Amino acid sequence: MTKRHEFLYLSRADVEQVGLSMEETIEAVRLALLEKAAARAVMPPKHWLPHGDRRFFSAMSSILPRVGVAGCKWQSGSPDNHSFGQTYITGQFILNDLVTGLPLAIMDSTFLTAQRTAAASAVAAQALANPNPVALGVLGCGVQARSNLEALRLAFPSLDVVAAYDIDPSAIARYGHEMERIHGVEVKACASPREAFEGADLVLTCGPITPAAAREASADWLEPGATAITLDYDCYFRRSDLANIDGLFTDDVDQLEHTKEYGYFQGLTAVELAPFCERGTSARRSEHERLVSINMGIAVEDTTAALRIHERAAVMGIGTSLPI
Repeated sequence: MTKRHEFLYLSRADVEQVGLSMEETIEAVRLALLEKAAARAVMPPKHWLPHGDRRFFSAMSSILPRVGVAGCKWQSGSPDNHSFGQTYITGQFILNDLVTGLPLAIMDSTFLTAQRTAAASAVAAQALANPNPVALGVLGCGVQARSNLEALRLAFPSLDVVAAYDIDPSAIARYGHEMERIHGVEVKACASPREAFEGADLVLTCGPITPAAAREASADWLEPGATAITLDYDCYFRRSDLANIDGLFTDDVDQLEHTKEYGYFQGLTAVELAPFCERGTSARRSEHERLVSINMGIAVEDTTAALRIHERAAVMGIGTSLPI
């Protein structure tokens, strides 16, 4: 006789109500990367399905034996999503128990993706940046620019100036107003991408992911000692510049190599970031190096963060139990 089993369904509103803090998410991401660095995670490259030049679908899966769970995220992204009232990336995450193989939860992954992406930026910056950065340059003033500023401010309380650029000036204005009110930082509106690099200790690029991107930014614009984190693959920086940077890192070399099949990262070679993510360690060899981390966004990070959300939701009584 088959035993009845239920899983927890968490809508987007449910996940947001759980309210996993950025501090908790940063530690969940750090755990995931350390498990990866220790070769204790199973994670194939992201399954990537492009649909034209302006939409992609992808599946991201992983097993974390010591954590006791497996997970898979099915998502889609497009710069056209705003016309449907949606964020750039939407999706669902399935969290499974390793013993039974059955799902523990199925949850909307919009908040999860935004939160863990920002947390991964903080972990990467702690591994690469010079101490006590003050100025952040941001290219693209959407969801990720908001969540990333929260995460980077937690990692570096010294950050108090943000130079922001977006192709839509009204987006810069909204971003500046919100971030000044929420975080108490000074936000400077930039008229060009290059202006956002001037004097920046950290640079964050969060534009759309499309192989046909203009790639208008130059890594040569980075100040000596600056660190850049890309959330848009290699779609903002000129590839020839990235190839000659002092240090190019990524959260998953295998995934970067796999994605070359779809027109990204041509001619680029990167180093694994995970071994440098333990607190107190650094990949930086000198204070003058210009370093770049290509944050692909990887499944192990989603899985550890999703587990925290599920655990918190169960305690809080949030979500709907559904039978299989």
